[in-house]
Amino acid sequence: MALAVASADTKDKLDPNTHFVFQHRVFQLPDARFELSGRDRSPVMRVELGDIDAVIPIDDVSSEFGISPDSPDGKLLVTASNSLKFVRDIRPGDSIPSELLDGTASWRVEDHHRELAKNRLMVQVATWLTGDESVILDMSELRRMSTDSDMQRKVRDGISKIAESLGLGVDRRDEVLDMIDRFARELCYIEALRDRYNAARSILGKLGRVGKLYKDDKHFYEEVNRANILMRPAMQGFTSLFDQVDAQTSEIMAVLKTYDAMVKYVREIRDELHQRLIIWDQAIKMWDVNVDKRNDKVRDAVRETYRFVAFHFPQTHDWI
Repeated sequence: MALAVASADTKDKLDPNTHFVFQHRVFQLPDARFELSGRDRSPVMRVELGDIDAVIPIDDVSSEFGISPDSPDGKLLVTASNSLKFVRDIRPGDSIPSELLDGTASWRVEDHHRELAKNRLMVQVATWLTGDESVILDMSELRRMSTDSDMQRKVRDGISKIAESLGLGVDRRDEVLDMIDRFARELCYIEALRDRYNAARSILGKLGRVGKLYKDDKHFYEEVNRANILMRPAMQGFTSLFDQVDAQTSEIMAVLKTYDAMVKYVREIRDELHQRLIIWDQAIKMWDVNVDKRNDKVRDAVRETYRFVAFHFPQTHDWI
């Protein structure tokens, strides 16, 4: 089979330090891509060979096609495998995820997540000043407090006091504001992930409503119940991670005194949560349906959810 070859001009435009610029012709096959596959979500390479969608474990690509592990392509295969922790798939020519380049996130957040993180830290500044520092995560409450004149005064006084406590002096309070702003840009990803988690967790509530809706349909009610049973353990573990990062960032002075270490910690939690939540986007989309009345979309969502959870989070039992 003749292999399609990307133009030299296209390759020349991409930086091999920041993009997946493969040289071997196998990577130029139609629809060549890398993704996670199977229950264990192992990295594979997929290519089209005529009518066949070939799947090759990424660890076998080098040996299958005579690619030296020490060659640029061999090293890029390792990078591709690591990159699949952060993106759904990778195609030749794609950019390398920024998590691997400089530690920043390769995905976007909404403006309200940035606002939430910034307001939360500013309220911490104000409450630190009065000796009763607290973490508030309710968006409406934070907005109310951010426009309160007394709270704004406490924030200004708190910033000045923090500048003094850090040994910067009052004249350098802008440096404190800059540090808080930069840390808010890190923390806002945690807030975006918290929203994604809440959206996934809301499926449990929707299953409960569907169960009531179909209580007189014994067969389908059992389907709902089975999906519900598998969902609960699948959602475990997330809350503790959010609690950990909230606790670690709950003292504004500790954050600013150990700024670099705190940024590193938040990024580690961010990446762990992102890796665990990315597959839940599929389930969240399933439930963009009206659960107030019986309809086929509700039935489909229940059945797809059961298949989704049973595949990704199989339950094992010890039989006595």
